[in-house]
Amino acid sequence: MGNRDKDSLLYGVDRVGRVWYLNSQSDIHRRSFGSISISSQQSSQAKPRSQQWTLLPNPTRIDLKRVSSRNGVIWGIGSDHQIYIYVHKQDIPVRVREETYENHRWNPLGGFCSQLLPTDRPNFSTEDGLTHREKSSVKLPSEESWMWESSWQIEDTFNNELLEQGWTYAVDFPATYNTEKSWNSCVRRRKWFRIRQFIGFNKWLRIEGINPDHTQEPFTDVCINTLGSGHEIHCVWTVTVLGQVYFRGGVTSLNPEGTYWEQATIKKGCEACQLTVAANGTPFVVSWTGSCLYRDGVTPHSLSGREWIELNGPIGGLIQLSAGEKSLWAITRDKKCWTLKGELQETIDSVISKPGTPFEWNEIPGKMKSVSVSSNDTVILAVSDDENVIYGRVGVTPEQTRGQGWKEMFQRVGWDTLSTVSFESSTNFDQTDSGKGDSDSVSLDSVRPDFPGNFPLEESGNSEENEISLCWVDGGCLSSLKSGLDGDLEVGPWREEILNDIQSLKLSQENFQYPNALENDGSEWKAKSTTARMLQHGPDGHWIKGELEIVNNESLVFHKSLTHMWLCGLRDVLSILRSRELSHSFTLRIRNAIEQGVADFVSFKFSNEKQLDEWHQVVTELSEKNSDKFTLGNLWLTTNNGELLECGFTKMADSAVGADMVVPSDSGFSTHHPLIKGFLPGSILTVDISVPSAAEKFSLNLEGNCLIAFHFNPRFSETQVVRNTKRYGEWGVEERDGVFPFRQSQSYTIVIECTDTHFITTVSFEQRKFIFNYKHRVLPRLITNFSAGADINIVGIRYDPKMGDSSAQPEFVTIPTTGHFWKVETVSNGFIWAIGFDSNVWMHPNSLKYKKSNADSTRTVTDDQVCYIYENQRWNPLTGFGAHGLPTDRSPWSDETGRIPLEKDKVRIPSSKWDWLGDWEIDYNSPGGVDQSGWQYAVDFPATYRSSKRFNDFVRRRRWKRTCRYSTIGPWIQVPGVKLIDLCIQMNVECDWEVLGVCENGDAVVRRGITPECPIGTNWESIPSEKPFINISGSYGQLPWAVGKDGFAYIRYGRNWQLLDRPKETPLKFICVGSLTSGVWAIGTNNVLYKRTHVLSMLPEGRDWYKVADGVTQISMGLGDEVWALLKQGVTFQSTLARRIGISQNHPNGLGWETVAEGPWAHFSLCGAFRRNL
Repeated sequence: MGNRDKDSLLYGVDRVGRVWYLNSQSDIHRRSFGSISISSQQSSQAKPRSQQWTLLPNPTRIDLKRVSSRNGVIWGIGSDHQIYIYVHKQDIPVRVREETYENHRWNPLGGFCSQLLPTDRPNFSTEDGLTHREKSSVKLPSEESWMWESSWQIEDTFNNELLEQGWTYAVDFPATYNTEKSWNSCVRRRKWFRIRQFIGFNKWLRIEGINPDHTQEPFTDVCINTLGSGHEIHCVWTVTVLGQVYFRGGVTSLNPEGTYWEQATIKKGCEACQLTVAANGTPFVVSWTGSCLYRDGVTPHSLSGREWIELNGPIGGLIQLSAGEKSLWAITRDKKCWTLKGELQETIDSVISKPGTPFEWNEIPGKMKSVSVSSNDTVILAVSDDENVIYGRVGVTPEQTRGQGWKEMFQRVGWDTLSTVSFESSTNFDQTDSGKGDSDSVSLDSVRPDFPGNFPLEESGNSEENEISLCWVDGGCLSSLKSGLDGDLEVGPWREEILNDIQSLKLSQENFQYPNALENDGSEWKAKSTTARMLQHGPDGHWIKGELEIVNNESLVFHKSLTHMWLCGLRDVLSILRSRELSHSFTLRIRNAIEQGVADFVSFKFSNEKQLDEWHQVVTELSEKNSDKFTLGNLWLTTNNGELLECGFTKMADSAVGADMVVPSDSGFSTHHPLIKGFLPGSILTVDISVPSAAEKFSLNLEGNCLIAFHFNPRFSETQVVRNTKRYGEWGVEERDGVFPFRQSQSYTIVIECTDTHFITTVSFEQRKFIFNYKHRVLPRLITNFSAGADINIVGIRYDPKMGDSSAQPEFVTIPTTGHFWKVETVSNGFIWAIGFDSNVWMHPNSLKYKKSNADSTRTVTDDQVCYIYENQRWNPLTGFGAHGLPTDRSPWSDETGRIPLEKDKVRIPSSKWDWLGDWEIDYNSPGGVDQSGWQYAVDFPATYRSSKRFNDFVRRRRWKRTCRYSTIGPWIQVPGVKLIDLCIQMNVECDWEVLGVCENGDAVVRRGITPECPIGTNWESIPSEKPFINISGSYGQLPWAVGKDGFAYIRYGRNWQLLDRPKETPLKFICVGSLTSGVWAIGTNNVLYKRTHVLSMLPEGRDWYKVADGVTQISMGLGDEVWALLKQGVTFQSTLARRIGISQNHPNGLGWETVAEGPWAHFSLCGAFRRNL
């Protein structure tokens, strides 16, 4: 369920036709930020809002009989039996762009003109030229609910290029159009557009009837639901008094009223009296005779379906049905309640495959008048027959959809019938539209003594007139419902614990016995050896299976059957990054390199997620604990996997790091140990070894990038110690002088010390010492690692680094935080805003004033992502299209490229924090278009795909999608009202904080009312624009800038957006506005960084774009002239965080980049000054 379902509302219709709404859940932060307006006269002692019924604003005074809602739109039947629609006021306006194309043909006498050939398209037409569309013929759907924003205008861009008078040229209709006229251009066209806006909010609007005279066939029932995982397809069905069923076509979020009626004819004798619509858009009808019918063939391309199929109902004859996602509930004429046995879709499929298969029904105890089930099957409500009491079904789980029993939900209010459909959380009741005095916002608390509250009732009258008796209730896709009585509808935690314990008994022995990899006794972590796999990223990196452990809470050690060892000090760990591509694994970013911002990456993969979580926790804690000084900065990062990181600097400790390793004497292994910042003069490495009895040789190496600076190689067969250096793949001249001090089956201590000119190696055995001098052949600062191999046992390693002047440079570190986001933005007031992969907006209330007033700061944080898989088929002359292709063809199921074979049942979610929201379904929104079955056709794999088959198309594919949801607990608050693709935070001229955003449709919006006490703000306001945007940016003292989908820059003057130029080489994709001194920077689609020249207070739009650097994917600005960027470079990850250096008055564009850190960075945000000074 999405967040909009968590804030679901119940709707009730009383006996005088007024509509009331009830918030189904009580949440302190929603009450603070006003997602639903509450009367200002509410007492501070009022009970939770879950018991407060409020009258829906109704300025048109329409009386209703029943309602059905979905996605913030309510459909209802009035007392005159006509259909009405109610659209709640939204922060983001509903805007529709109407377009028409003006077509000209060249005439030898007068040039281009509107006189066309008889076979040509009309002078004004649609884009394909098939439909005549004069500008004067484009009318508003309704003068009452729509208005024009402006007059007709010419589209002045085409393929990211400016047009002269908007014309594009081609050889003929239809053909490929170009911006320049050529010698053979015989036709031309240009696009006109006009934007209309929906204004019919917060009032009932009448929908035209089936006949001009609505009394000929009035309506008796209506129901709405949505189709598709994104709820983007609306399905509205109605029943008339004659028993016929009609479908309302053209209903979308941009056209809530729809456009036409389509009859779904029912055969004589099966006329309908009531209907319900399931979550998959399929309508179910109750006939006058008490039977059940459902509409077969409902798909996104055929919303009205094909035919009605009659099914058997339970014993007694049906009077009402209510369908959810997987369940179907019913009431029979004898007031008994029933539910369909098995899942709804599976049962229907069995009926289709085997005609005549009967529906099986289970009787639910209790006498009920009506029943209603939410679209996700989690909330089942019913009205009792004898007492008119609302009951809710308790114990409803995905495994037990029928629940365990009925429980009274509300005090006795005189309810009669019931229905649940849907409602969206983004609803915002604008009471100002209802008139002054809030006359329509009357609470039920004021007229019912059993509903507490202090709302005064303005309408006068006797007690009978004020007595509310609801006769119809409409809920929403309720994910849960809290009652007004003691207790709760939800299952208590004790029951969940019992079920979890029982479920754990089903685990196999292999999966059940997961020992704790690490234990904490309150003071320190105690390590246990854990089997894992290690990968050192590099050209020759490969996975190695071995044992991983922590020694002395200071060192991380990995060894493979005592034949390979890797050791790293935990204080050297700069980042711990989770990997989504590699299950049960994380990657360490380790400091051991010479250059600032360069590090090594090592990945560890565990056998299960429990071990991963434990090791991730302890490595994070110990790496922070072992840092001498750690300071967080004002910089946040997101990774390619959606992980959110808070960044800072740590001062590198110069104390020694080591680990004692005791191993059998007859086993040899190789060792790896990083050396911090090079083996500088004054550094000392101490290695304790034991030589096996059958040893032939061993080696100690000081290594760098593609070099061995010092190779110390005792050879027992030659009784010599060989010293050498390897550079560029070639060994140098060997040095063999000196005695041979080593004996088999003995132990030694070897000390390697670096001086200004030599490596001095001291071998200690008992009371004797042997010294070897080796002159530097490469710079010691190039050394980054120590390794040992062959016939040797390492007992212990100790490294005492000499940091030199570089110790003054702290290292860049990252700390993982709660959340899963695509983009993050932060400002100096401490607030952090983020956008999820599902375009939902979240806010981190990092405010002391807010924290003091809201003790409970933990909430559920979610993010949705869609997984895709492609079904591939080839045409066969005998059987047609099928999964059996050529030997060289791609797999029948694959990824988009066809290179990776996939299967639907083998696609796994990343971790236990993710859950599937539904099953696989065909994606009818694939780029390029699809046919009615979702297929795309092409000549061969791979090629250009099209939505319709041609005679030479021999392959086809279709895309399947499945949505998974990430869930965790954190202090984030979801911002209701919109879904954004971009946002930025700025301070306006009144010194108020506000958030600028770009909606999914390209509209610009601004969030108002952001304060320390209310960091989420109060409302969204639209920033009207004629062109859709993809990026927006603003800064204090600067006008807002934006990048359009056409790749041009725009600047806002007053209430209008002014079109600016773009670089000649490329369209723009990103823009960042700083102060007047730092200026305006932008990035093209070719990842080139540009700066706007001559941006002044008197000339805020500047003059031209100046190319600064290549390979830049994102930029952000701090205080002053701080400019940071993500560069498309790196060894392990093609993303490096860098800071622009050399920016001055003489060099406003800077002189170069200072590398900060490489990593899997996706987006970042910098606020204030981010310095290394600790």
